[in-house]
Amino acid sequence: MEGAVIHEQLENAKRLKEFKYYFNDEGQLRHTESNQPFDYKRYSNSRNLNHQWYKAFGTILADYVYELLEKECRLKRVDIPLDTAEIGDSQSFCFMTEGALTNPSKLIVLLQDRGVMRAGTWSQQLIVHDSLNTGTQIPFIKQALGEQYEVIVLNGNDNFTAIKQDDGAEEKTTCDSDQQEHNLRLEQIPKLGFESLEAHTIYIWDHFISTSPDMSVAFIVHGYGGLAFVNLLNERKDVMSKVYAVAFINSAHDVDHQNVGQIGRNWIGKRSRHWLLSAKPLDKLVPSVRTGCAQVSAGTQNHDLAPTTCLHSVFKYLKKISNVQKTNPFVRLPIITRSLSRKLRAKTKRKRM
Repeated sequence: MEGAVIHEQLENAKRLKEFKYYFNDEGQLRHTESNQPFDYKRYSNSRNLNHQWYKAFGTILADYVYELLEKECRLKRVDIPLDTAEIGDSQSFCFMTEGALTNPSKLIVLLQDRGVMRAGTWSQQLIVHDSLNTGTQIPFIKQALGEQYEVIVLNGNDNFTAIKQDDGAEEKTTCDSDQQEHNLRLEQIPKLGFESLEAHTIYIWDHFISTSPDMSVAFIVHGYGGLAFVNLLNERKDVMSKVYAVAFINSAHDVDHQNVGQIGRNWIGKRSRHWLLSAKPLDKLVPSVRTGCAQVSAGTQNHDLAPTTCLHSVFKYLKKISNVQKTNPFVRLPIITRSLSRKLRAKTKRKRM
């Protein structure tokens, strides 16, 4: 099994084993000695030690996924900023396919939620407690590659450089904006230009995605990533000409609170769909006016699991929008409002009678 061989050869697999954990053939995290699932309480009498240990473990998990992106998905790591004179303490990176910039006729951009999630990750909790298949973006990347898309994976939570003062020496690490540091001697310095998920997204757009042909880019965004995309839409008007579709997955965006203008609202209504947490079956209508676009069930009520449950639905939608765009670029897709939803239900009932 090729995937299992790749996992065994990863440098970060060795680092995981130092913590006495490994990923089995199903992508599940297991203890090397007991073969039991992950246990947060490594130290029975110290919450602070458990916190510090888990943070270090989380860093290794992020590096493990980075390595999978390169070795299993064949993506390349691209360091930013591109101008090396601007780097200093602000260096970050993203991942992309080899042809993302040279042959971007079909490009998918993946943007995760805010928090500890780094490039390639939808949910660190699912990686730890379920599997790599549900917690990482790798199934999305493989699906995209299988459908001949190029891919860019953003790393919008790599926001800060942490400098720890220790006997006059500086030790530098990186951390995200939501982590709480208990050690008072650790100073977090924002990475200028990448101090937020929104700033990171704008930089990647300006320096990479904006050169794409018109109507060639699709975004798949989760949670706060949806808010960051709508912020990009407000800040960069060429988004409307470059992006042909957006798949919002339990998105945090709000067209009213983000002051989206009428042109932007019309564009969102035409070019996007929102998969929302719901007890309804996958793709059943979930009426809403907050997000300004068609809204359907994600087939789950679990925020972290939502990308996994609607993966195939998302790609089916992107293909449909792409085909509509090719046949008639001026077709406007309907926004599912409460009134329209009632009309559709009434029409369905009449057909059944």
